[in-house]
Amino acid sequence: MSRYITFLLILFFTYTTPLLAQQTYKWVSVKKGEGLNAFLLRNQLKPKQYTLKFKELNKNRFTKSGHLIAGKKYKVPLLYPNHKISLLGSKHENIKQVDNVLSGAVIHLLAGHGGPDPGAVGKVSGNKICEDEYAYDIVLRMGKELIAHGAKVHFIIQDKNDGIRDAAYLKPDKDEYCFPNLVIPKKQTPRLRQRAAAVNMLAKKEKAGTYQRLIVLHLDSRSKSNRTDVYFYHHASSKKGKKLALTLQNKMKAKYAKYQPNRKYTGTIGARRLYVLKTTISPSVFVELGNINNYRDQIRFTKAGNRQALAEWLCEGIIDDYKSNKKK
Repeated sequence: MSRYITFLLILFFTYTTPLLAQQTYKWVSVKKGEGLNAFLLRNQLKPKQYTLKFKELNKNRFTKSGHLIAGKKYKVPLLYPNHKISLLGSKHENIKQVDNVLSGAVIHLLAGHGGPDPGAVGKVSGNKICEDEYAYDIVLRMGKELIAHGAKVHFIIQDKNDGIRDAAYLKPDKDEYCFPNLVIPKKQTPRLRQRAAAVNMLAKKEKAGTYQRLIVLHLDSRSKSNRTDVYFYHHASSKKGKKLALTLQNKMKAKYAKYQPNRKYTGTIGARRLYVLKTTISPSVFVELGNINNYRDQIRFTKAGNRQALAEWLCEGIIDDYKSNKKK
């Protein structure tokens, strides 16, 4: 009998202790004059669904009449407190959600090229650097950031072996595939059709009215002397795509002003009838991250910290666009 009880206790602690350690909430201060419903809505929580849970989580933290106290911090439930995305690699697969600000948003992320097509190719100190590897690494970093803020993310091009990498020179390979598990064709037109079809298949599964955006990441190839900042394309007839492109551009301007105040940001926005932009359902933006042949632009890609910064800034731009969309 004692052996049986010991066994049950082992099972109990094995399966419940990790759950008790999970962070399922975050602390948020109440603004002056903010009521319970407004506070919950600001944190992407529907009052009818989350009022009871919120009150249970914050017992003895209200006024005698049951109101919130301005300036006081309250525990806000996280909608998706734990994620495990093996595609990101063993060091990054466990994602801790930080807030619900992108709850309800669906973001499709498409890294340019892949499979038999490395895209633009450059050299740094004798090392071969390929567009598809760097675009893919930044896409994974973006996805991790977006998921941490509550978004649903679809990675259109995937590589089961790579994950997020911190090396300066990312080893080229050809084993990327297109969602759901398709071999990437050698010819350009079938490649583009394949990935556009994957985006549309996923987009059609979402409810009508869902905020969906497609971000396509590429690196440009120009002469070595041609230095470029991150710039954007949208489809000419897409107002939402243009708005997102402008929002992302403004985010870049703000970040450059903060971190490189002595250098003016010169990234542009243009309208182009690129195949993926004109054939996908979701409003989309095509992002060129820089010139793979320019020495200063190469620093933007080869340093892992810079790739992370790009991912975070683009994520912040998407958050701004989503918030402005919800206000309408």
